[in-house]
Amino acid sequence: MPTAKYSLKSTVQRNQFKKALQSLPGTTWSPKTEQYCDYRLDGRGGEGWLRAKQFTNGTLYLEASSEALLEQMTGLLGVSPAASTTGQASTQKPASPSAANKLVAKASGLIDIQGTYIGTDESGKGDYFGPLVIAGVLVNDAAKAPLLKLGVTDSKKLTDALIAKMYQGLVDIVGEAAIAVIDLGPAKYNELYDRLKSKGKNLNHLLAWGHAMAIEKLLERFPDCTQAIADKFGDERYILSQLQEKGKGIELYQTPRAEANIGVAAASIVARYRFTQHMQQLSEQFDMDLPFGANPVVKQRARALIGRHGREALSQVAKLHFKTTAEL
Repeated sequence: MPTAKYSLKSTVQRNQFKKALQSLPGTTWSPKTEQYCDYRLDGRGGEGWLRAKQFTNGTLYLEASSEALLEQMTGLLGVSPAASTTGQASTQKPASPSAANKLVAKASGLIDIQGTYIGTDESGKGDYFGPLVIAGVLVNDAAKAPLLKLGVTDSKKLTDALIAKMYQGLVDIVGEAAIAVIDLGPAKYNELYDRLKSKGKNLNHLLAWGHAMAIEKLLERFPDCTQAIADKFGDERYILSQLQEKGKGIELYQTPRAEANIGVAAASIVARYRFTQHMQQLSEQFDMDLPFGANPVVKQRARALIGRHGREALSQVAKLHFKTTAEL
């Protein structure tokens, strides 16, 4: 499905675009109510459907059933993007200063973002044992080059030994105040997951809560920051809906492979480092080496743990909703 995302901070720009949208020939528009939106318009034409959502934080989200229909809408902003096979628009610049000035979806994950922003990422999501750790790192222009020089990149491309060596250098560059970590140990994780599941929600909602809390923590220390980037794990509205008063004005960008951005890469390293530290502590606490992942070796170790400490110990070391639990 072709999509595009822009930033419209000016009320004048928003009103001009909405009026132009409603004047598109051959299209019938129906207004819809959606949380955190100034407006949502669903359109129908002879060739398919269109949708525009103007979020209160400035983000304009456009969807259409075809590339041609998406281009009709983006053309009203002074750009003419060709939708990619991933359904995300290209990064052609607006043709006029009054048009939206930032289109954030890139196949590479790299976002054209200027100035200070918060990057968030998590570790432990796919691991049966251990916590879920969500980290946020605020980076300014002065920190970006030193972080690159240090070798900061997606933590999945680095060994845990290298991450451990790199961690303190990262902290020295950005400062401790620019780092926020949400540690959800297994017991707390299981409690929150069960609570959300009882309300018909899922893991994406739990992730959104954690990312939002990391952003909020940093905004308490850096209230002038207005931008954040997170990896694409679900609808952007999940995170936006969890942000409290300080985060309502944040401009949030979510994209696959967000670790291409140095702030998100830094957050991925912080999250992975903290996750491995927790795993080591749990292994020492239960006198048993707890492996990463969710595989046959993990299942064997879980059975051994039950044999040594009892089944009730699982809730203290594992994410119980994994199918591994039912297979033990």
